[in-house]
Amino acid sequence: MPIIRIFKSKTFLVFEFIALFILFPLVLYIIVPTPVLPFLWLVCAWCVYILLKDEKFNRKNLLRNEAVNSNIKSVLFQFFGISLFIALLMFFFIPDMFFSLIKSNIILWFAVIVLYPLLSVYPQELVYRAFFFHRYKSLFKNKEQMILINAFLFGFMHIIFHNWIAVILTIGGGYLFAKLYMKTHSLTLLFIAHSLYGCMLFTIGLGEFFYTGTVSTIEQTFKF
Repeated sequence: MPIIRIFKSKTFLVFEFIALFILFPLVLYIIVPTPVLPFLWLVCAWCVYILLKDEKFNRKNLLRNEAVNSNIKSVLFQFFGISLFIALLMFFFIPDMFFSLIKSNIILWFAVIVLYPLLSVYPQELVYRAFFFHRYKSLFKNKEQMILINAFLFGFMHIIFHNWIAVILTIGGGYLFAKLYMKTHSLTLLFIAHSLYGCMLFTIGLGEFFYTGTVSTIEQTFKF
């Protein structure tokens, strides 16, 4: 059997699905506090290889910039509403953490805001949205089932941070991102949306719950 047919077989798809989205986060959970970004990049490279080998994959989905203009207003409106809600919760219930990264190390905060989207956001969206929704659509009954499972698995991946707040926040974010991708199939728009929410969390002080990822890598690399 040609190698490409093996990659497309249902048995291999199930094995790959379990390995990437269940076993891989569990392995990272065990090896933390080892920086995890290099592992994300390796998985992303595998996903890019598979997608580019698949003639049925529409490569326009890797960007699809035209979807930004028609959807950016609704994305921003939703972002500001959710950000205000989260900020108010923090201000009243955990005020000591409010803007904690800015207060403690503003240079590190600035580096995270600049590098986090490039190092982490796009690879995550490529793996969990473009790859996931194209590669595994045959394994699910309908789009809503895919969206819900995608959101759960996106949150499950964040067990690597060893706290339930990161998981809960990212399940919610994963649902928003999955819905948005199914509507637009635009990684450019998902890159913008995910970057906004991630930078917001780092800015208002919730980045502490996501330390092992981008923050740890940047801090150790540049010695901030």
